[in-house]
Order: sequence, then structure tokens, then C-alpha cells
Amino acid sequence: MAALGTRASPYFLLAVVLALVAVVLLHGTASAVLVSLAVLTLVGACVRAAALVVRDDDVSSRTIRSPAGRTLGIMGAESRGAQRRRRRRREGAGGAPRKMPPRRER
Repeated sequence: MAALGTRASPYFLLAVVLALVAVVLLHGTASAVLVSLAVLTLVGACVRAAALVVRDDDVSSRTIRSPAGRTLGIMGAESRGAQRRRRRRREGAGGAPRKMPPRRER
């Protein structure tokens, strides 16, 4: 049972066995359902293999902290781009900061 937590190969093997049973032993709707299940199992095994590779990689494990950290990083990158665009608009084409008109009081 420890192999299920540390490897993706048992899931690939399960997908192959399901597909073989569907093709060799079953016909009609039952075969179609089992082939669909085998394809979903294969996709799940691929996701599991990718997750294990990322988890075991030193660089990515230090870079990707948590879902919240990834979300905040994406939001920060987007807001940083907006800040750069606003700064470029303020500075104008010449590179020197433009004089901003005074703010109106409300």
C-alpha cells in the first residue's frame, strides 16, 4: 500500500488492466463504460505522476509554496504590470515625468 502514495505506476497498470478487460471480455455499453473509466484512470495517473515529479523537484518545491502563495504571486505580478503601465503613461514618451494637473476637490 505504500507504493500507492509514492508512485504512479500502479495507477497506470490499473488503467491498462481496465482497458484490456473492456476490449477482450466485454462488449457494447459495458465495454464503453469500462474504456471510459480506463481513460479517466489514465488521466488521473498522468496527473499523479506530474504531481510526484513536481513534489520531488528541489527547485519547484522551494518556488511553489502553497495554493494561496501561488494565487498571491499571480495577483502581485498582475498588479505590478498595471503599476508599470500607469507609470509609463505618467512619464509620457520623453521619459521625464509629466506634470500632473492638480486634483479637484469634491
